Order: sequence, then structure tokens, then C-alpha cells
Amino acid sequence: MEISNREKAAAIQNSIETETLEQIGLINPRSYRQHNINVADGFQAILGLHDLMPMEKVYTNVIRAFQDGDIGFVHVDYHLFEPTVAFDIHRFENGLSVEHWDNLQVNTKKVNKSGRTMTDGKTKSVDHHLTEDNKKLAAAFVNEVMVGRNFSLAEKYFNGDVLIQHNPYMGDGVSEFFNVLAEWKNEGKEQVYVAVQKVLGEGNFVLVLSEGYVGTTHSAFYDLYRIENNKIIEHWDVVEEIPSLENQKNTNGKF
Repeated sequence: MEISNREKAAAIQNSIETETLEQIGLINPRSYRQHNINVADGFQAILGLHDLMPMEKVYTNVIRAFQDGDIGFVHVDYHLFEPTVAFDIHRFENGLSVEHWDNLQVNTKKVNKSGRTMTDGKTKSVDHHLTEDNKKLAAAFVNEVMVGRNFSLAEKYFNGDVLIQHNPYMGDGVSEFFNVLAEWKNEGKEQVYVAVQKVLGEGNFVLVLSEGYVGTTHSAFYDLYRIENNKIIEHWDVVEEIPSLENQKNTNGKF
């Protein structure tokens, strides 16, 4: 029986630990477009990267797995070269992954102000009939509030001050979220969202890929939102620097 795209994406990422990427046969060896711009294009480049990893330390733990049409996307707790949290996205054609995006951040391995980690919390999607509505809601929040910087509009996207927060440097609450953003601005490391690049969702989980800056550092923001009763209730994120063009190892672009 054909497995789902979410299951395929999870299997691909889990194969890093088991060193079975070639054997599982879920990546097209002749056509694999890579958007991790720290890695060269193509399937062989992935195999070469795995050869460099300290395999005695490597583990993969797929925490969440979702699918949106021909795309499977996963939230992963890794040890690759160091403890890492990532989102990995695969686009499938004829059952095989032909395109990959990801965003990686060092895992602090500490709880945040509210005792939460970067990956704990709800894991299973519900309300599948509301997928498109939830994607529109999350996209509107990021476009209006984060990109548009219309912070006064934020209240319509939340149930009062309720926000379960997994960012390692924040605690729970909508007010806490915006207070910390203001603190970072005063410290010269403001998070500036410039454009939403991609929106993926399944049921009440929506992943929004955005481009912007942390201070002056060109960055990619991957924000995962859990939505309940048409309000954002939980948030996970991964932020990664986008290297300059001369330091990119493929020409496909981050997004």
C-alpha cells in the first residue's frame, strides 16, 4: 500500500540516523532540487553530507508530520553536527521526493520562561476540513502583523493573551511575544519580516515560510502555528541565517 507524503517525508529524515537513505528509495536520484543553500544540488550531495556527520552522535526524532497536497513536511529534533531543531519539506512526484526545503536552528536544550522546549506540545492535526481557512488565517497574521508591522491588528488573531509559546527565548502569552520583540529591537537584533514565501497546512497546523532580517542578518523564518476556533493558540519557530550569494552552494534559492 502506498504510504502518505507525510510518512514519506518522515521516513526520509529518519533515514539519516539509520544510514538507509539509498535503500528506502524515496528520493529521485536523477532529479532532486535542493533549497538548503548550504548543500550542493542533487541526491549525491546529500549522501556526501551524511558521510561527514559524526554518526556515533547522530539521531533523528520526527516530532510532527503533515502533508499538503504533493508536499510532506516534518518538524524534527536532530543531532546532526550539533543538537538541532528543523523543519524539512519535500515535494513528491510519482512517489519520489524531487525538491527539498529546510530551516535549521541550534537546539538550546533548555526550557523557555514557561517551561517549554522547542519541540514539545501538541503533535496531531485535527479539523482537516478547515485546512484552507486556517492557512488563510495564519498567512493573514504574518502578512498584516509581522510583515506589515500593524501590531494593533494582532488582537483579532488571538483569544485574549493566550499563546502557548515554544520559542526558546520567550514565555507564554501574546503580550510577552510582542514585549520580547520590542526588547530585541532595542538591543539591535530586531526581527523584521519582509515577505511571506510559502504557506503549508494540514488541519489546524500551518507552517508559514517568510524572509526577513534579524538585525542586519538576512534570515529565513519558519513559523508553525496551531489554530483553535479560528484563533492562533500555539507557536513554534526556527530561524536561520541566509548566506550571501557567493557562499551559497546551489542556485535554487532558499524558498
